[in-house]
Amino acid sequence: MTLIEGFVKDEIFIDFGADVLYGSNQCNLSYPCRFPTVTFQLMVTNGLSQIADRIRKDLGFVPMHPMDEYTDDTCGTDGWYDFYIGINGYAENRMDSCIEFVAVNSNSPDDEERYSIDLTEEEQAAVFTCLDAQCQKQLGKSCEDLLAEARKEMEEDGS
Repeated sequence: MTLIEGFVKDEIFIDFGADVLYGSNQCNLSYPCRFPTVTFQLMVTNGLSQIADRIRKDLGFVPMHPMDEYTDDTCGTDGWYDFYIGINGYAENRMDSCIEFVAVNSNSPDDEERYSIDLTEEEQAAVFTCLDAQCQKQLGKSCEDLLAEARKEMEEDGS
């Protein structure tokens, strides 16, 4: 197992208490090519929170958890993060290129701002494998099955 696979296995979990969102997107405006999407909310884990804190801190915002020079008294402990990731019927590997997160209730100027954690192709592959296994275990469906449902829904809506 690689370091990436280990991190993904230990830190990336679909929040099956939240709705799985079916949708569609398009790849360009002048000649629209529509494709199905499925978005999952992820559970907040220590690893994802540390990455989000580092991204926001590097942009000049106070992190939500103690790190570096920030302590429990000086970080923004009232807020939290919501994490999202999607799969889609356009990309060859079926993965979005990032995990998105939102700073929520942070009492900070960036409250409700959306950020992204970019993923390499290797990380995307590891995340897809992880998401697929979780969906099969919890929903009895593969990620490809979910995309087929999103495609059917998209076609029925005439999108």
